Amino acid sequence: MSKTYSNESVQQILREATMIQKDNEISQEQLLEIAAEVGISAQTLQKAEKVWLERQEANQKRAKRRKAFVRFHLIPYLAVSVFLILLNLVTTPGYFWSVYPILGWGLGVTTDGWCSSPVKNEKRVVG
Repeated sequence: MSKTYSNESVQQILREATMIQKDNEISQEQLLEIAAEVGISAQTLQKAEKVWLERQEANQKRAKRRKAFVRFHLIPYLAVSVFLILLNLVTTPGYFWSVYPILGWGLGVTTDGWCSSPVKNEKRVVG
């Protein structure tokens, strides 16, 4: 009796096999051969590759946005917050006024970070 595997199992086994493979590179021809062996048409493979490339591009854009957010919003916010707290402690230690600009700016930074994060829009490949 022949052993059968679920789609998820096949993906995991193939992923493991590619990690074990010495050169760790698979040509497009090899990919087409593997797909044909598991019953995936060239058209379906081409659609899946297109979706994969779009996701890769979206992930790169998301990573760039995240780095820009940290660099241009979060780091300055933290630096100025520390400065305001120190200034507050030096000038008027009895009244903690620095909490107001820190909270106000923090609300803006949080809102900006929340609103600029993209909504995942996953596409499914239909054969």
